[in-house]
Amino acid sequence: MVFDPRYLLLTSAQRKQVFDQFVKSRMKDEYKEKKSKLQKAREEFKQLLEEAKITSRSTFKEFCARYCADQRFSALNRKKEQEVLFQHYITSLKKRDKENRARLRKMR
Repeated sequence: MVFDPRYLLLTSAQRKQVFDQFVKSRMKDEYKEKKSKLQKAREEFKQLLEEAKITSRSTFKEFCARYCADQRFSALNRKKEQEVLFQHYITSLKKRDKENRARLRKMR
């Protein structure tokens, strides 16, 4: 690389500046890729929750035992994040059940 004539067109300070710019842009790109990959994994996990036959009384332990082999389950590496998403889903199920029961009471 040092013997390439293009290398000598820039001074050492300019080469350092160009390299630093390259490193910063590469870090931004990697951050965006990692963020999008994580978002995709979250969406797939949410899709798994919707497809699974879960009731408002289901537990995370039961869910893990049944779906631990699923690729969408293992896409999220952090167990805590999986549990948080599961709890949010269960909360929404409980809320929906409560609304349905209230609607049925009004119909009577």
